Amino acid sequence: MKKYKILFFIICMVSVNIFGQNCTDFQELDNCKKGLIYNYATYLNDEKAEIGIHDTLTYNIAFIGNRDYIISFCTNQIYYPINIRLLQPGTGIEIFNNASDDYNESIVISLIKTQNMILVVNLLAKKIDKYKLNSNEKACVGLDMQWKKTFSN
Repeated sequence: MKKYKILFFIICMVSVNIFGQNCTDFQELDNCKKGLIYNYATYLNDEKAEIGIHDTLTYNIAFIGNRDYIISFCTNQIYYPINIRLLQPGTGIEIFNNASDDYNESIVISLIKTQNMILVVNLLAKKIDKYKLNSNEKACVGLDMQWKKTFSN
């Protein structure tokens, strides 16, 4: 009987790994390999995080002034769309929500002065029923940020 309990436990652990998304080499997925855009430099090394479907991932990022930024997120196609919001720290006032941009996974911002912003990310996973996935499943989210200096007077 003890052997069956151990076997059952091993099967459960393997099934969790099969249905969850593996974050190893995640940035190598086709939809995550964006590459550097001409005249832009990497702001943060490729970041990745594991997140539950419908959970919230929050970043507090210091953006340096007189720069343009491209902020891109990616995940496995079955977890799209990705909702990205920019908030003012302290007040929580929403500056941008990509829901108004058909959930485009890349946003571009230009800043004159250095400031912190809160970046909030949610996987909406609207295709979850189509793929018969468990809503408790974890997925990998990749973040890529690039910048270039803007001209100042």
